[in-house]
Amino acid sequence: MVPPHEQGDLEVGQVALGTTYQRQVYFDLLGNDEAASNVISDWDLSFESASGGWLIRLNSSKFMMAGNSFDTDFSAELNPADLDMVFDKSDGNPDSTAIGAWYEIVEDSAFSLKHVYLIDRGRDEDNQAPGYKKVQFNMTGKEFVIRHANPDNSQEITLTIPRDPSMDLQFYSFDTGLTEIAPMPDQWSLHFTKYTTMLQTDAGENYPYLVTGVLLNPNGVAAVRDTEHEFTDITRENALELDFTSQADVIGYDWKYYNFDAGVYTIVPDMHYVIRDRDGFFYKLRFIDFNNDMGEKGYPKFEFVRL
Repeated sequence: MVPPHEQGDLEVGQVALGTTYQRQVYFDLLGNDEAASNVISDWDLSFESASGGWLIRLNSSKFMMAGNSFDTDFSAELNPADLDMVFDKSDGNPDSTAIGAWYEIVEDSAFSLKHVYLIDRGRDEDNQAPGYKKVQFNMTGKEFVIRHANPDNSQEITLTIPRDPSMDLQFYSFDTGLTEIAPMPDQWSLHFTKYTTMLQTDAGENYPYLVTGVLLNPNGVAAVRDTEHEFTDITRENALELDFTSQADVIGYDWKYYNFDAGVYTIVPDMHYVIRDRDGFFYKLRFIDFNNDMGEKGYPKFEFVRL
């Protein structure tokens, strides 16, 4: 239950992703501020932490992909052309990750399958390719164990990824090890970032592509695009009748498009959203620009009202 409160005033927020979308920004609607940010190359993998689950995700802002060799021989040579290289789906579904089920459950206990994966680290903020890593995941007690090396077996490392009950995820970089990325789970609402998703050609063929948009905090945040009301007319009573979803990319990227005639990104008119935040408050939100005052792209600007 949310205690009675006055509707908020119209607020304007803006985040700085940069002209090459090199930053990821965690944004808090309640405080109208940036909760944390990082450069996209600061991490490679995230590990489920607080809940006791074993989910592992790729950093999709770098167009990372992974292929399962289904072989337990860590020294075996792996060729990406021989593997099904896939990416994490952008909807956040835990059943649609590239690493997938790297373990099995037997009588309520988890055991690693010890399959060796080849991971394509994608491209960093300078469009440089860090290359590949071969990786084997294991577990000791309730903690993750990761073993990784270059494809030629050089620079092999094995280490434990500890859990932190106060955080949803632990983040890991193949270059620098464990690193702090996301803020506390109750301190942010929206994640502004590049991410990999599946698009379609005019002929209906699927192809993975990097887009820039907004993902939801999976901790109690839900949203819906409101197609029935004008932005100024949306009330809390309207919000209570909407069908919300926690699908991570429900806001996504297509609230803007590239105007080839003007050579700039343009905001799609009459596209607005209602967000139910982690604390139970409703917000209506719409984007008003993708550029900063100097006309540089990569600075999403939006206005929102707490209902």
